[in-house]
Amino acid sequence: MLLRTESLFLIVVVGLLLFGWRRLPGSMRDLGKARRILKAESQALRDDVPLPRRRVVEASPEDVVTRHDG
Repeated sequence: MLLRTESLFLIVVVGLLLFGWRRLPGSMRDLGKARRILKAESQALRDDVPLPRRRVVEASPEDVVTRHDG
């Protein structure tokens, strides 16, 4: 997902308004660290949990039972 120039400019302006010029680099650094930690933890979780095996049920038309409500 690539952001357009206008979107990036708006994000920078909002960041400057919220955090101020001096705190913005530290805030972005902390955000990057949190993103890397989240990515590493989610990858570790995917590696630890095996995926369930897929079950395939084979049926022929004779196996299907029609239901008559009445």
